[in-house]
Amino acid sequence: MIPIVKPGKENSDEPSKFSPISLLDVGGKVLEKLLINRINHQIYSHHLMSGNQYGFMPQKCTTDAAMAIKGFVQKALAAGDIVVLISLDVKGAFNAAFWPSILNGLKDYNCSKNLYNLSKSYFSDRSAFISSNNRVLRKTVTKGAPQGSCSGPRYWNIQYNSLLNTPFMKHTKSRSFCRRLNTGGKK
Repeated sequence: MIPIVKPGKENSDEPSKFSPISLLDVGGKVLEKLLINRINHQIYSHHLMSGNQYGFMPQKCTTDAAMAIKGFVQKALAAGDIVVLISLDVKGAFNAAFWPSILNGLKDYNCSKNLYNLSKSYFSDRSAFISSNNRVLRKTVTKGAPQGSCSGPRYWNIQYNSLLNTPFMKHTKSRSFCRRLNTGGKK
């Protein structure tokens, strides 16, 4: 893991000024990419991902989410309805990704057993290492998606898809989009 200072936080003494970027070996990156591509194929070919998810989705972006919200608001205002917009920023979202929730999402998608088991193994016995001043520090990791991984955003979408499929009241809409800075920082 390499700590990268977040923009504008260079003079801070807080540990949160760093984004922990994971460095995976080539074999690990290849396996991770193959795994998440197979999971994505299953999810997209069976239309299992909510249409309300805009972050890290093919052919969708933050602008699309904003335009969907704008359309909903304009329609409601034209009808004389009251509009309340609530925006949530999940601090440390990727760091807090809950592995059992992701694995439950894969079960809900009837993900093939080999992909499920490989994902389960991917989340097992993980450690993060950081070198500083000729010392190596090791920490066991029990949640989260590695910053800089190709699978992290997709696993995030799997975890939160059930929330987007929650049946709300008739006039309630939910949209999800995620913005990740180049440093792996705030979403």
